[in-house]
Amino acid sequence: MTANKFFRSKMLVVLVFALALLLSSMIPNNIVFATPSSGITAEVIATGTLAVPISSKFKTELGNVHTNVSKTTLVKYTITPGGVFGWHQHGGPLWVIVESGSLTFYEADDPACAGTVYVAGSTFMDPGNHIHNARNEGSVNLVIYAVFMLPAGGETRLDAPHPGTCPF
Repeated sequence: MTANKFFRSKMLVVLVFALALLLSSMIPNNIVFATPSSGITAEVIATGTLAVPISSKFKTELGNVHTNVSKTTLVKYTITPGGVFGWHQHGGPLWVIVESGSLTFYEADDPACAGTVYVAGSTFMDPGNHIHNARNEGSVNLVIYAVFMLPAGGETRLDAPHPGTCPF
């Protein structure tokens, strides 16, 4: 091998290494993965799209929520004892009705990780724009119904990373 070819091949190796180093520095090293759900069965009961979106405003404990509802979806969730939804949020507001069992609801921004318990026969509104988790901490199956009020393109679930406020 001549000195010129040796020099070119060495330069090629250096350039490839420099390019790999540059590209790897562009990849974020703080990637946090979503927390999975477990013990949950979801059954879409019905879904429908409005001919014309309806502008809706809801006043919740977390403040006012405004959305242009264009799609509604009714989902029945059955959660086994110990089942967990995982940290997530929604693409729009929703109503939750607890049919049986009890649901413990955790807010990601609560440093005390104090869950709110909703028992059979209770209902609550989730504004959809905050990260939370819900669990069945009871000994019987939990059954809830969720009525999602979504804007165009809104998703019923958007996975979120573990916020670090709760030990689970």
